[in-house]
Order: sequence, then structure tokens, then C-alpha cells
Amino acid sequence: MNVDYDKATKKLVNQVKRFADIPELCAGYDMVQMVQKFRSVFKNEALRKQVLASSYEEDRLKQKNYSAGFCGIASYTWNHLFRMPNGSVIWRLKKVSSGEYDIIGNHVWLENRFTGEPLDLTFDQFIDSSGNYIELPYDKIGKYVSSDFEFYRAYRFAHYLGINLDNIVLENALRSLGRR
Repeated sequence: MNVDYDKATKKLVNQVKRFADIPELCAGYDMVQMVQKFRSVFKNEALRKQVLASSYEEDRLKQKNYSAGFCGIASYTWNHLFRMPNGSVIWRLKKVSSGEYDIIGNHVWLENRFTGEPLDLTFDQFIDSSGNYIELPYDKIGKYVSSDFEFYRAYRFAHYLGINLDNIVLENALRSLGRR
């Protein structure tokens, strides 16, 4: 399957539409709109300079590989935006480290804790030399990682979306402790 940025975005929109009608999973934000906003903001040059390592930027932009470098930032943000009313996680963070899987280095994506379905907001960064999407065996790789930490690059990313993520992270922590 040959992938371009807009097609990848449409694929993600279609994937999250299934969850958009489940009130418990929507938590104040529209998942479809969030996918579109995330993908749009990935292209923002000023944001890219603030949150991504400049090492590979020239190649990423030349190849229009806008999602590359945003895996952890986007996944962490999504994990905190979409929570249960009590603050518990819906979308768990999953990470594969360098050397664990041959095709990629470090990579982070989401997994729905109820269905086990992966949601990789940056899946299209893995493209072979023919321009085809490399399908990752999400169910066979990676380990769950905590989202209970401060992630300043994700806070900057969310700021470009008009969201105060550091407040949301705090509220999630308080709700999960039963204090809100």
C-alpha cells in the first residue's frame, strides 16, 4: 500500500471513528478532530524546531515525512486527552526500543486497553524504499510504559493545538486518586 500523508491521515480518521460514538471513550474531545489537528500540527515548522531533534529534520521534510519524530509526543498527548471519567487510562502507551525490532529504532504508539487494538498516530513514518508502508507487528513487539511523568515537549505540542496539557495531566492524576 503506497502511503502519502493525506491518505495516512484519512486511515487514522477512519480508525478512530469507531470509538467516537462511545461516550465513555471521548472525554471532552472529538477523536476525529484531534487526529486531524495532530496531523496538521505535525507540519508546523516552528513547532518542529521546538520539539524535535534537528538531526534528521532535513531528510524528514524533503520526504514529507511529517509524522516522524512525533511518536512519543503524540501518543503521550492522546493518552492524557482521552481518559475514563475517573482518570484511568483508555489508551496505554507501548514502546519498542532500539535493537528490539530490526526495522525501527525507538517507537511509541497506543493500545486500547479494552480492545487491544493499536493506534499508531505516526505509522506512516515507516516507509520502504518503494514508498510503501511497512506494517509493524504491534501485537508481537513492545512493552507497556507509564504515562505518569511530565513531558514538556508534549506540553508544547498541545499548546499548538490550543490545549493546556500540563493542567490535564494534573487533573488526570487527581481524578485517578479520587480527589476530583
